[in-house]
Amino acid sequence: MALSAKVPSDGPHEGISMETKRRSRSVLEGAFTLLDALVRHQGEAGLTQLANSCSLPKATAHRLLEQLTELEVVRRRENRYSIGAQAFRLGQSWQPYPRLLELARGHLRRLATAARASAVLTVSCDGHILIAAASLTEPRHETLLRPGSTVPRRAGRFSAAWQAEHGLVVTEAPIRVPTGETIASIAVATTGSAKPGSMSETVARTARILSAALGEPS
Repeated sequence: MALSAKVPSDGPHEGISMETKRRSRSVLEGAFTLLDALVRHQGEAGLTQLANSCSLPKATAHRLLEQLTELEVVRRRENRYSIGAQAFRLGQSWQPYPRLLELARGHLRRLATAARASAVLTVSCDGHILIAAASLTEPRHETLLRPGSTVPRRAGRFSAAWQAEHGLVVTEAPIRVPTGETIASIAVATTGSAKPGSMSETVARTARILSAALGEPS
């Protein structure tokens, strides 16, 4: 009697074709591309604007946006789309490092007051700098340095070209955990006409205090 070898099961995805997997991945990519576009458009945009900025057919963009609306990840008001409550709830659980955000917010407020400048906490993200938390002192910084926005970087620091373009002087210092690993940076941003003076030491001292707090038991 001939024996036949049993092919191992791939689990719950057994029998799913590569074509189906590619299509599912394409749908997810399209959905996240639309969400990213909403962020770039400061949280609200119309269907045509989103479809064009994402290089998606209008019908495809509409279908994905309506599905995201049903899940409350996107909100639709008349003919405009914006980030929904479910996306906000999910985002609240994001933490670049345990306790980092909760500890940083108080230090950012005190640093912004002492420096009379906007103070931000940044982490590396896909080749850019992500603003993870902020205490902003100037109205125009609400767009440039709002939490969730990204900034070009060079050698791990704010891009000098980006600073020059927006007339900013950024002074920053690394935040390190007990292992010595740099997990984030804290920085202040002032106008180009401002003189940093002792700003570097103020920022560095705040970074050291925050680094030490991360090493303490919660």
